[in-house]
Order: sequence, then structure tokens, then C-alpha cells
Amino acid sequence: MIARPGLLRAWKGAILLLTLAIVAGSLLPMPETATAGGLDKAEHFLAYCALALLGCGVVTRERLWIVMARCFALGLAVEGLQAILTTTRSADWADVLANGAGVLAAWAFAAAGLAGWARHVDGWLGRRTRA
Repeated sequence: MIARPGLLRAWKGAILLLTLAIVAGSLLPMPETATAGGLDKAEHFLAYCALALLGCGVVTRERLWIVMARCFALGLAVEGLQAILTTTRSADWADVLANGAGVLAAWAFAAAGLAGWARHVDGWLGRRTRA
């Protein structure tokens, strides 16, 4: 686990900020210069991949599935909220698939040895402050 409480709080804060950015970006009215087609799906993929990678930084390999399930559930919930709460957005199964693909890509990286990578950052920071 991360030895520095401040770093763990910062990490969790980054996860929360990215989650809020994803939710706000998904529910607020679409800007006039919004991306269309495949680029929109790439944005979904990258957003959920980044969120899942941040989340997997603070868990062990055995708990990866919890992070990935939460990220996927967020994607489903946001798409549902678009259908219910907005008149400028609509739920799209292709977005759900892009979100899920981003989560699966992060899971593949994490399962290959990236799980808990925040502790490596913690160790690196500890060595830098002692030097």
C-alpha cells in the first residue's frame, strides 16, 4: 500500500476529479464544436481507460475486478442518466461499448503487472526526498 497518507489522499482526489469530469462532460449540453462519430468513441475509451488505470494504481491485483466493475457501472449509469436527465444527450450502446473497451484495456495492463503502481510512485518519491 502507499506509505504516504498525503499521496493516497491526492490519488483518491485525482480519481474523484476525473470521475466528476467524466460525469459533467457526459451530462452537460454538448458544445457546438463537439466531436462526431468515431472520435467520440475514442474519447469514451480514453476517459474510462484513464479512470480505470488511476483506480488500479491503489489496489492489489486481487481487487482489480472491483475497480473495473465500478468503472463499468459508472459508464452504464452515466448513459442511463443521459436518457433520463438531459434533452441534449441520448444514451448510446456504442458509448457503453467504448467505455467498456477502455476499462478492459486498463484491466489488461493492470493484470500484466500494473496493479498497485501507485506504491512504485510512492517509493520513487521517497528515494528522491532522501537524496
